[in-house]
Amino acid sequence: MDRRIFYLLLLIFVVFIWGLTFPFMKITLYYISPVVLLAFRFIISSILLIPLIKKRNFLLEKKHLKYGLSAGFMLFLAYYFQTVGLKYTTPSQSGLITGLYVVMLPLISYFYLHIKANRGDLIAVMLGTAGLIIMSKIDFSGSYLFGDVLTLICAFFYAMQTAYVFKYSRDLDSGVFTFYQLIVVGVLSAILISYNPDISGLAVPIVIFTLIFTAALAGTFAIYINTRALMYVEPTAAGIIYVGEPMFAVLSSIIILGEIPNIYTIIGGIIIISGMLVESIDKYLAAKTTF
Repeated sequence: MDRRIFYLLLLIFVVFIWGLTFPFMKITLYYISPVVLLAFRFIISSILLIPLIKKRNFLLEKKHLKYGLSAGFMLFLAYYFQTVGLKYTTPSQSGLITGLYVVMLPLISYFYLHIKANRGDLIAVMLGTAGLIIMSKIDFSGSYLFGDVLTLICAFFYAMQTAYVFKYSRDLDSGVFTFYQLIVVGVLSAILISYNPDISGLAVPIVIFTLIFTAALAGTFAIYINTRALMYVEPTAAGIIYVGEPMFAVLSSIIILGEIPNIYTIIGGIIIISGMLVESIDKYLAAKTTF
Protein backbone atom coordinates (compact mmCIF):
# COMPACT_ATOMS: atom_id res chain seq x y z
CA MET A 1 0.00 0.00 0.00
CA ASP A 2 1.17 3.52 -0.82
CA ARG A 3 2.57 5.23 2.30
CA ARG A 4 0.40 8.30 1.81
CA ILE A 5 -2.78 6.19 1.65
CA PHE A 6 -1.60 4.15 4.64
CA TYR A 7 -1.09 7.22 6.79
CA LEU A 8 -4.31 8.81 5.56
CA LEU A 9 -6.17 5.76 6.89
CA LEU A 10 -4.22 5.88 10.15
CA LEU A 11 -5.03 9.58 10.47
CA ILE A 12 -8.74 8.84 10.10
CA PHE A 13 -8.38 6.23 12.87
CA VAL A 14 -6.61 8.80 15.07
CA VAL A 15 -9.41 11.33 14.55
CA PHE A 16 -11.94 8.61 15.41
CA ILE A 17 -10.07 7.93 18.67
CA TRP A 18 -10.05 11.64 19.54
CA GLY A 19 -13.79 11.87 18.93
CA LEU A 20 -14.35 8.80 21.08
CA THR A 21 -12.69 10.43 24.10
CA PHE A 22 -15.55 12.88 24.67
CA PRO A 23 -18.23 10.47 25.98
CA PHE A 24 -15.72 8.47 28.04
CA MET A 25 -14.32 11.62 29.63
CA LYS A 26 -17.86 12.82 30.37
CA ILE A 27 -18.59 9.59 32.29
CA THR A 28 -15.24 9.74 34.09
CA LEU A 29 -15.87 13.28 35.31
CA TYR A 30 -18.70 11.94 37.47
CA TYR A 31 -16.05 10.16 39.57
CA ILE A 32 -12.93 12.36 39.49
CA SER A 33 -12.19 16.06 39.03
CA PRO A 34 -10.92 17.49 35.72
CA VAL A 35 -7.42 18.14 37.10
CA VAL A 36 -7.09 14.57 38.41
CA LEU A 37 -8.07 13.26 34.98
CA LEU A 38 -5.63 15.57 33.19
CA ALA A 39 -2.76 14.95 35.62
CA PHE A 40 -2.84 11.16 35.37
CA ARG A 41 -3.65 11.17 31.64
CA PHE A 42 -0.78 13.41 30.58
CA ILE A 43 1.86 12.18 33.00
CA ILE A 44 1.22 8.60 31.84
CA SER A 45 1.20 9.74 28.21
CA SER A 46 4.52 11.60 28.56
CA ILE A 47 6.16 8.57 30.20
CA LEU A 48 4.96 6.31 27.38
CA LEU A 49 6.40 8.76 24.85
CA ILE A 50 9.97 8.59 26.21
CA PRO A 51 10.94 5.33 24.40
CA LEU A 52 9.85 6.94 21.11
CA ILE A 53 12.17 9.93 21.53
CA LYS A 54 15.22 9.32 19.35
CA LYS A 55 17.25 12.42 20.26
CA ARG A 56 17.08 12.42 24.05
CA ASN A 57 20.18 14.62 24.27
CA PHE A 58 17.90 17.49 23.18
CA LEU A 59 15.85 17.15 26.38
CA LEU A 60 18.17 19.52 28.25
CA GLU A 61 18.71 21.90 25.35
CA LYS A 62 17.59 25.45 26.19
CA LYS A 63 15.70 25.97 22.91
CA HIS A 64 13.58 22.84 23.32
CA LEU A 65 12.95 23.65 26.97
CA LYS A 66 11.85 27.24 26.27
CA TYR A 67 9.48 26.56 23.37
CA GLY A 68 8.26 23.25 24.78
CA LEU A 69 7.24 24.79 28.10
CA SER A 70 5.49 27.71 26.38
CA ALA A 71 3.54 25.46 24.03
CA GLY A 72 2.77 23.15 26.94
CA PHE A 73 1.30 26.00 28.98
CA MET A 74 -1.06 26.93 26.14
CA LEU A 75 -1.99 23.27 25.71
CA PHE A 76 -2.70 23.04 29.44
CA LEU A 77 -5.08 26.01 29.26
CA ALA A 78 -6.84 24.44 26.26
CA TYR A 79 -7.34 21.06 27.93
CA TYR A 80 -8.19 22.56 31.31
CA PHE A 81 -11.02 24.70 29.93
CA GLN A 82 -12.21 21.86 27.70
CA THR A 83 -12.33 19.30 30.52
CA VAL A 84 -13.96 21.63 33.04
CA GLY A 85 -16.40 22.74 30.34
CA LEU A 86 -17.29 19.12 29.62
CA LYS A 87 -18.70 18.85 33.17
CA TYR A 88 -21.32 21.45 32.26
CA THR A 89 -22.16 20.67 28.64
CA THR A 90 -22.81 17.62 26.49
CA PRO A 91 -20.00 15.63 24.80
CA SER A 92 -21.55 16.47 21.41
CA GLN A 93 -21.45 20.21 21.97
CA SER A 94 -17.99 19.98 23.52
CA GLY A 95 -16.66 18.21 20.43
CA LEU A 96 -18.33 20.62 18.02
CA ILE A 97 -17.24 23.79 19.83
CA THR A 98 -13.69 22.48 20.28
CA GLY A 99 -13.61 22.04 16.50
CA LEU A 100 -13.98 25.81 16.14
CA TYR A 101 -10.21 26.08 16.65
CA VAL A 102 -9.91 25.24 12.95
CA VAL A 103 -12.03 28.30 12.18
CA MET A 104 -10.18 30.55 14.68
CA LEU A 105 -6.74 29.55 13.43
CA PRO A 106 -6.68 31.81 10.32
CA LEU A 107 -7.48 34.92 12.39
CA ILE A 108 -4.87 34.05 15.02
CA SER A 109 -2.37 33.27 12.25
CA TYR A 110 -3.08 36.70 10.75
CA PHE A 111 -2.24 38.59 13.95
CA TYR A 112 0.46 36.25 15.28
CA LEU A 113 2.13 34.84 12.17
CA HIS A 114 1.15 37.67 9.80
CA ILE A 115 -0.42 35.19 7.39
CA LYS A 116 -3.08 37.02 5.39
CA ALA A 117 -6.65 35.75 5.76
CA ASN A 118 -8.64 35.16 2.56
CA ARG A 119 -12.32 35.07 1.68
CA GLY A 120 -12.62 31.39 2.66
CA ASP A 121 -11.26 32.20 6.13
CA LEU A 122 -13.83 34.95 6.65
CA ILE A 123 -16.70 32.74 5.46
CA ALA A 124 -15.55 30.00 7.85
CA VAL A 125 -15.46 32.47 10.77
CA MET A 126 -18.98 33.70 10.00
CA LEU A 127 -20.32 30.15 9.72
CA GLY A 128 -18.60 29.12 12.94
CA THR A 129 -20.01 32.12 14.80
CA ALA A 130 -23.51 31.52 13.44
CA GLY A 131 -23.36 27.85 14.39
CA LEU A 132 -22.21 28.68 17.91
CA ILE A 133 -25.03 31.21 18.39
CA ILE A 134 -27.63 28.68 17.21
CA MET A 135 -26.23 25.98 19.51
CA SER A 136 -26.60 28.46 22.39
CA LYS A 137 -30.32 28.73 21.49
CA ILE A 138 -30.06 32.26 20.09
CA ASP A 139 -30.96 33.97 23.39
CA PHE A 140 -27.97 32.50 25.25
CA SER A 141 -30.25 31.07 27.93
CA GLY A 142 -29.35 27.43 27.37
CA SER A 143 -28.58 25.29 30.42
CA TYR A 144 -25.22 24.32 28.92
CA LEU A 145 -24.07 27.91 28.25
CA PHE A 146 -21.38 27.98 30.98
CA GLY A 147 -19.79 24.78 29.68
CA ASP A 148 -20.04 26.03 26.09
CA VAL A 149 -18.23 29.27 26.98
CA LEU A 150 -15.42 27.38 28.72
CA THR A 151 -15.11 25.10 25.69
CA LEU A 152 -14.97 28.13 23.39
CA ILE A 153 -12.05 29.46 25.47
CA CYS A 154 -10.46 26.03 25.03
CA ALA A 155 -10.80 26.33 21.24
CA PHE A 156 -9.07 29.73 21.36
CA PHE A 157 -6.08 28.45 23.32
CA TYR A 158 -5.84 25.33 21.16
CA ALA A 159 -5.73 27.54 18.06
CA MET A 160 -3.05 29.67 19.76
CA GLN A 161 -1.04 26.57 20.62
CA THR A 162 -1.37 25.24 17.07
CA ALA A 163 -0.09 28.52 15.60
CA TYR A 164 2.79 28.56 18.11
CA VAL A 165 3.77 24.98 17.29
CA PHE A 166 3.59 25.75 13.56
CA LYS A 167 5.96 28.69 14.05
CA TYR A 168 8.66 26.92 16.06
CA SER A 169 8.36 23.17 15.46
CA ARG A 170 10.43 23.13 12.27
CA ASP A 171 13.60 23.92 14.21
CA LEU A 172 12.92 21.43 17.01
CA ASP A 173 12.93 17.68 17.47
CA SER A 174 9.27 16.65 17.34
CA GLY A 175 9.62 13.97 20.03
CA VAL A 176 11.28 16.25 22.58
CA PHE A 177 8.96 19.15 21.73
CA THR A 178 5.91 16.93 22.21
CA PHE A 179 7.25 15.46 25.45
CA TYR A 180 7.61 18.87 27.08
CA GLN A 181 4.08 19.84 26.08
CA LEU A 182 2.59 16.67 27.57
CA ILE A 183 4.57 16.80 30.79
CA VAL A 184 3.69 20.47 31.36
CA VAL A 185 -0.03 19.68 31.14
CA GLY A 186 0.43 16.77 33.54
CA VAL A 187 2.52 18.65 36.11
CA LEU A 188 0.36 21.81 36.15
CA SER A 189 -2.76 19.66 36.56
CA ALA A 190 -1.08 17.72 39.39
CA ILE A 191 -0.30 21.00 41.18
CA LEU A 192 -3.98 21.97 41.02
CA ILE A 193 -5.02 18.64 42.58
CA SER A 194 -4.03 20.11 45.96
CA TYR A 195 -7.14 22.31 45.78
CA ASN A 196 -9.34 19.22 45.32
CA PRO A 197 -7.28 16.24 46.54
CA ASP A 198 -10.01 13.57 46.32
CA ILE A 199 -8.68 10.75 44.12
CA SER A 200 -10.89 7.95 45.46
CA GLY A 201 -12.64 7.67 42.10
CA LEU A 202 -9.45 6.36 40.48
CA ALA A 203 -10.41 2.84 41.56
CA VAL A 204 -13.59 2.85 39.45
CA PRO A 205 -13.17 0.53 36.39
CA ILE A 206 -14.48 3.06 33.82
CA VAL A 207 -12.05 5.66 35.19
CA ILE A 208 -9.12 3.26 34.85
CA PHE A 209 -10.21 2.43 31.29
CA THR A 210 -10.56 6.11 30.36
CA LEU A 211 -7.13 6.99 31.75
CA ILE A 212 -5.47 4.16 29.80
CA PHE A 213 -7.47 4.94 26.65
CA THR A 214 -6.82 8.69 26.69
CA ALA A 215 -3.18 8.39 27.77
CA ALA A 216 -2.02 5.52 25.57
CA LEU A 217 -4.31 5.58 22.52
CA ALA A 218 -5.61 9.17 22.33
CA GLY A 219 -2.35 10.48 23.76
CA THR A 220 0.97 8.80 22.94
CA PHE A 221 -0.20 6.65 20.01
CA ALA A 222 -2.35 9.35 18.37
CA ILE A 223 0.26 12.09 18.74
CA TYR A 224 3.04 9.86 17.42
CA ILE A 225 0.97 8.73 14.41
CA ASN A 226 -0.20 12.28 13.74
CA THR A 227 3.40 13.51 13.69
CA ARG A 228 4.48 10.65 11.41
CA ALA A 229 1.47 11.08 9.13
CA LEU A 230 2.30 14.73 8.45
CA MET A 231 5.58 13.54 6.93
CA TYR A 232 3.62 11.87 4.12
CA VAL A 233 0.24 13.65 4.12
CA GLU A 234 0.06 17.34 3.24
CA PRO A 235 -1.34 19.48 6.10
CA THR A 236 -4.20 20.71 3.92
CA ALA A 237 -5.46 17.16 3.35
CA ALA A 238 -4.96 16.38 7.04
CA GLY A 239 -7.03 19.46 7.89
CA ILE A 240 -10.01 18.01 6.05
CA ILE A 241 -9.66 14.75 8.00
CA TYR A 242 -9.53 16.68 11.30
CA VAL A 243 -13.07 17.89 10.57
CA GLY A 244 -14.15 14.34 11.40
CA GLU A 245 -13.31 14.72 15.11
CA PRO A 246 -16.48 16.62 16.14
CA MET A 247 -18.55 14.32 13.91
CA PHE A 248 -17.13 11.24 15.67
CA ALA A 249 -17.69 12.98 19.03
CA VAL A 250 -21.39 13.37 18.24
CA LEU A 251 -21.80 9.83 16.89
CA SER A 252 -19.95 8.19 19.79
CA SER A 253 -22.01 10.20 22.29
CA ILE A 254 -25.21 8.96 20.67
CA ILE A 255 -24.02 5.32 20.66
CA ILE A 256 -22.30 5.19 24.07
CA LEU A 257 -24.40 7.60 26.13
CA GLY A 258 -27.66 7.44 24.23
CA GLU A 259 -27.45 11.21 23.90
CA ILE A 260 -30.04 12.71 21.56
CA PRO A 261 -28.83 16.12 20.30
CA ASN A 262 -31.54 18.78 20.25
CA ILE A 263 -32.46 20.65 17.08
CA TYR A 264 -30.22 23.60 18.02
CA THR A 265 -27.18 21.34 18.42
CA ILE A 266 -27.91 19.57 15.12
CA ILE A 267 -28.37 22.74 13.07
CA GLY A 268 -25.55 24.61 14.80
CA GLY A 269 -23.27 21.58 14.51
CA ILE A 270 -23.92 21.25 10.78
CA ILE A 271 -23.10 24.94 10.29
CA ILE A 272 -19.90 24.68 12.37
CA ILE A 273 -18.72 21.59 10.46
CA SER A 274 -19.57 23.40 7.20
CA GLY A 275 -17.33 26.27 8.33
CA MET A 276 -14.51 23.83 9.13
CA LEU A 277 -14.91 22.21 5.72
CA VAL A 278 -14.89 25.58 3.93
CA GLU A 279 -11.68 26.49 5.76
CA SER A 280 -9.94 23.15 5.11
CA ILE A 281 -11.04 22.71 1.48
CA ASP A 282 -10.13 26.32 0.69
CA LYS A 283 -6.59 25.71 1.98
CA TYR A 284 -6.42 22.40 0.10
CA LEU A 285 -7.44 23.98 -3.22
CA ALA A 286 -5.03 26.87 -2.70
CA ALA A 287 -2.18 24.42 -2.09
CA LYS A 288 -3.09 22.39 -5.20
CA THR A 289 -3.10 25.59 -7.27
CA THR A 290 0.32 26.57 -5.91
CA PHE A 291 1.84 23.26 -6.97
